[in-house]
Amino acid sequence: MTESNTIKSSKETKPEPLHPEEVVTSVYLIRHGHTEATEQGMLYTDPEVALTESGRLQAAKAGQWLMMVKPEVLLSSTSKRVWASAEIIGEAIGLPPNKVHDLNEWNVGSWDGRKYIDIKATDPELYKAWSLDPVKNRPPGGESIADVVERVGTRLEELIAEHPGKKIALVSHAGIIRALIVRALGMPVENFWRVNIPTGSITKIDFSANFATMHMMAIRP
Repeated sequence: MTESNTIKSSKETKPEPLHPEEVVTSVYLIRHGHTEATEQGMLYTDPEVALTESGRLQAAKAGQWLMMVKPEVLLSSTSKRVWASAEIIGEAIGLPPNKVHDLNEWNVGSWDGRKYIDIKATDPELYKAWSLDPVKNRPPGGESIADVVERVGTRLEELIAEHPGKKIALVSHAGIIRALIVRALGMPVENFWRVNIPTGSITKIDFSANFATMHMMAIRP
């Protein structure tokens, strides 16, 4: 074989890809805008809590930022504050929001509307029992953080299967976004308490069949 034939043959051979090609679904996790309950540091599942004017402005800024990435799907949990945020974002990006169940905030049971410091003062033994393992223990009538991580992780997997390869904007709650980060990155669930998700912030995670990659966390436009 001549040298020229060798070179030609080499050019025609395609190298093996480093990794097999996979369908990647990009998920933008947006926390709802500011509420009065947020300001007061309350534990609240209450679906009727409304946005403040500051919260509406945060949602509008998130929508303006998302215009750059052009989401193809806009999803929202069902509470009033999240849905209101999603509607504002939807106006900016030209998509109607769709409600998704099973992505509502951590259910704190009878502790709803209370602060940790107040619970500790009025129910010290109950609070002590819960705080010994705040990942596995449940508030009275509520769910544990481990429960939340399992619930929302399973639901997100279903949503990704419904919208493979799409850019999904998902408006939800701090607890839900924390849980999804922990689940996606395979972190110990105890890290749930080490993640801060401010109101109006955006987190991006790419998902495929074999990996999840977080590109940014809790940025505020």
